[in-house]
Amino acid sequence: MSRSIVLALMIALLSALLAPGAARAQPGEWRDRATATFTILYKAGEESEADRYAGFIDTIYDEVSTAFSYRAPPPLTLRLYPTSDDYYQANPAARNVPGIVAHADFRRRELVVIVERTRQQTEEEVRNNVRHELTHIVAADLSENRLNTGFQEGVAQYLERPAPELESKIASLRQAADQGRLLPWSAFDDRDAIYGAPEVGYPQSLSAVAFLVDRDGFVKLREFLTISARSSGYRSALERAYGISATDLEAEWLQWLPGYLAGGYTSSALDSYDLSYARGLLEQGNYPAAAVELEQALDWIARHADTQPAEVSAEAARLKAQADEGVRATQIAEDSRRALEAGDYERAQQLIGQARLIFARIGDPRQDAALDVYEQRVLRGIAASEQLVQASELARGLRYPQARATADLAAQEFAALGDQLRLTNALALRRSLDTRQQIAGALLMAAGLAGALLSLIGRFFQRPAEVW
Repeated sequence: MSRSIVLALMIALLSALLAPGAARAQPGEWRDRATATFTILYKAGEESEADRYAGFIDTIYDEVSTAFSYRAPPPLTLRLYPTSDDYYQANPAARNVPGIVAHADFRRRELVVIVERTRQQTEEEVRNNVRHELTHIVAADLSENRLNTGFQEGVAQYLERPAPELESKIASLRQAADQGRLLPWSAFDDRDAIYGAPEVGYPQSLSAVAFLVDRDGFVKLREFLTISARSSGYRSALERAYGISATDLEAEWLQWLPGYLAGGYTSSALDSYDLSYARGLLEQGNYPAAAVELEQALDWIARHADTQPAEVSAEAARLKAQADEGVRATQIAEDSRRALEAGDYERAQQLIGQARLIFARIGDPRQDAALDVYEQRVLRGIAASEQLVQASELARGLRYPQARATADLAAQEFAALGDQLRLTNALALRRSLDTRQQIAGALLMAAGLAGALLSLIGRFFQRPAEVW
């Protein structure tokens, strides 16, 4: 039998078990072990089990107390029944309802665990038994025992830590939602509705409490509990605590529920926000995704600032700044590539320098190789541009062969760099130099012919030399 059903059956019988005529264990049959907050009662031979619970019960008491900002006053007792028979001897009525693992008696301020029935549970589930039952006592104290069944169970479950049974609860709730079997919140007042269909009542009550915490934080939930102590019912208490009607809150919960079933149930305001996914994105260099994740994280942490450690908020802010820097550096590197493609080598060089500084600041050397390639192309482009300028200067000095050779080198580099604009300019200069060289050659030839012709003419008109 799952723990949810076990708890349902346990609570359903609690009144009967605590009836005046119920049998009780004789004080002399029990040994006790004191902790800072509890007296642990156990049978002879169960010393190791008592030690086990003593090792964590004060920590759980502190966890629950911190969450509610309330320390349940003593005396508090944890009674460990070794076997079901031991439990039945003290509570004969329980024989008719098998499967009870633990229960809480807020009047006696006592938690009860049947050790035999915890053997198959994980360590976290064993601790959750204590968290759950202690929370019932705290919720009863804060609400003066006026909190209804549904919210009592929802709050007690919310204080549990993630364990395998949570997945089965969510699967049951998902199925109930798909089949239209969700309970109205008004059913939370009905013990039979909650305990009669625990596969729906338990996970649904948990989701309702998770919604309230996600909406307004855990402190507001505690306020709802204390307001319940002086309200006519849960609807009045909800409206006074949250400022809107219970009907509107229930409608909001129905809209919120799909996200919860899709994975939102893995987050609890009582847990420190898990930043490991964001860290992984940063380690991969996926800065845009990391920035989005961390923006959501900071929003969630701000809404649950009352339960989140300051160091978690500080780390999230630091990681968000790193992600934003990474996004900026990546964009600058992309801009440098575009400038390079456009042949704006000076701007590309400037942008590469900026990107390098930012990547170095956030400790990401992975872009160095790409930036090195960009920079090499920039240097080649700048050198080729200088060659083109040199070719023009040589042309102005009428040193056409040298100018053409230099223009050829520049054209080759621009072609290799894919710089069509400057390649076109270099080829145009080369054609201009060819034309100039041809014209100069023609002029020189014409000048030579003219000189030869003038020489012949001069000889024709030259007077013969006199013979002396």
